[in-house]
Amino acid sequence: MIYRHTVKLSPFIPSIFVGLFLSALMAAQPVLSADKILSIGTSLIGPNRGHAYQGITMPAIMPLNAIYDTVTVIENDGSVGPGLALSWESDDAVIWRLKLREGVLFSNGVPFTADAIVKSVEHMRTLEAGLWSISTTLYQVAKARALDDHTVEIELNQRDALFPIHAAVWRIPEPGAWETMSGPDYESNPVGTGPFQVTKWNQAGVDMRAFKGSWRAPKLDGLSFIVIPDQTARLQAILSGAVDFVVGLGPDDAAPIEADAGRLVLRNLATVQFLGFMTVNGGPVVDRRVRLALNHAVNRDAIIQALLQGVAKPLSQLAYPGAFGYDPDLPPYKYDPDLARALLAEAGYPNGLDLVASVASRGANDLLFFQQIALDLAKVGVNVEMQGKPAYRNMQDLFFGKTTSNLNSMLVRGPDPVAAYRHRVCQGILPDRFPYHCDEALLPLLEQARTQVSAEAALPFYRAVLAHERDNPPGIILWQGVDFDGLTAEVAGYAPVQDVMNFEDFDLIP
Repeated sequence: MIYRHTVKLSPFIPSIFVGLFLSALMAAQPVLSADKILSIGTSLIGPNRGHAYQGITMPAIMPLNAIYDTVTVIENDGSVGPGLALSWESDDAVIWRLKLREGVLFSNGVPFTADAIVKSVEHMRTLEAGLWSISTTLYQVAKARALDDHTVEIELNQRDALFPIHAAVWRIPEPGAWETMSGPDYESNPVGTGPFQVTKWNQAGVDMRAFKGSWRAPKLDGLSFIVIPDQTARLQAILSGAVDFVVGLGPDDAAPIEADAGRLVLRNLATVQFLGFMTVNGGPVVDRRVRLALNHAVNRDAIIQALLQGVAKPLSQLAYPGAFGYDPDLPPYKYDPDLARALLAEAGYPNGLDLVASVASRGANDLLFFQQIALDLAKVGVNVEMQGKPAYRNMQDLFFGKTTSNLNSMLVRGPDPVAAYRHRVCQGILPDRFPYHCDEALLPLLEQARTQVSAEAALPFYRAVLAHERDNPPGIILWQGVDFDGLTAEVAGYAPVQDVMNFEDFDLIP
């Protein structure tokens, strides 16, 4: 049976917009002949296309979830599970021995062996790789050697007791294709061991067909990712039947989707949202009392109820439940405007103060809650000028020392909260990368957390770091990031794990 989309108009969207949107979408949508093709609407796809070592964040990396496998995976409870590596061990947290999965093929038919890991390390240690997000995340990986076809030894340049956690972002391309194809050619025709392989990649989206030889054999015959930057347009796409599955909606989109027999699903992100303090620029936020005051001035519960339908949870630390070191006993900041005013007065600001915040929207009503945070702060005499920027520009300005604001909208990303402290250590992480916050008292705790020989030994130091920053906040700590995905009634098998879409589990059921 061939599944085809029937495009229908929704009463929830103005008709003039419907016409303009549908004509553009249908013109861009590919004609596919396979029986079951899942059409996916997304706000963006990474600019580096199928580059194995570029891209960490959702939704940009969704196509990469379908193309590649990672060395390990992170389970919903934060534990490490097998990926291309079945097991791992180390005596000193410097030399790691990995036993690899057997019987795995790349989509071009080449067998996966330890040599692919060795070659991957060589790729990541080239001069060019200094700009790749996966290479910089795995900066501690120095060398690799194959002990046999399915055993590899990884040598790090420093201790890393959490290396199995970090390896969950390590995607492995087929070495021959990577080394013989030009960069742009490979990026449009990537070769991995995942359940799908690319048939076409352009600015409008990506088409894929099932790779039936994958060890994660898919139920579908293909995927079609369609770039739809506007949230209203993404909602209309699923309501009209132009797509089956959409990422990046808002909580208010539940009613129209459910009226059409679909469902809106909350997806917890592997992030913590916060407004980071630019203490390296000087100004009022250098004072710990000011930073505590701002945290007590924000009514997180009210914002979550009003703008996130009560589904997010306020956090007290830059780690989310399931992240390594997360401490459930650290209480969230109490909403206490009187305490905030008292702390401001003690710090020398009895009449309040003026601040500038650079903020970027990533969806789920971000700009609305930034506005509400500004209103909460105004109630204690803190006037905040919100300056909107694209997310990419906001991060570039921050890490390259170009921002002049007092606060920046930020995320801590991934299951290792200490990894993010590379951006807050006082000396910066690279010669051309700048820290935004410097807490000299934190450095000894960070060093102890990073130099233990086992995860068990590192855990108390991780929690000490998080507790220290609970009392010496590097930002206005908000909540675990959330997103909202829309699915039609026909979509089955949706079960994301720690921000990873397992596309082999998806199916379309008429």
